[in-house]
Amino acid sequence: MPRIIIRCPTSGQDVPTGHRSQDFELQTMVETRSFRCPVCQQVHAWSGADARVEQGPTPMAPLAQPALPR
Repeated sequence: MPRIIIRCPTSGQDVPTGHRSQDFELQTMVETRSFRCPVCQQVHAWSGADARVEQGPTPMAPLAQPALPR
């Protein structure tokens, strides 16, 4: 599922908000949310008008591999 991205106002870099899209329109999201930016470590508030959905595949964490018998 694609991540929701905003532009960090401090660094100008695109950063993930910690939320993922799930069939909803960002522009209709009027409530403000906040998160700690992984780039500048400041708390940023955002709403749907500030955000966009990440384009392209989002890498998933690898699944744990079971231990092989010796």
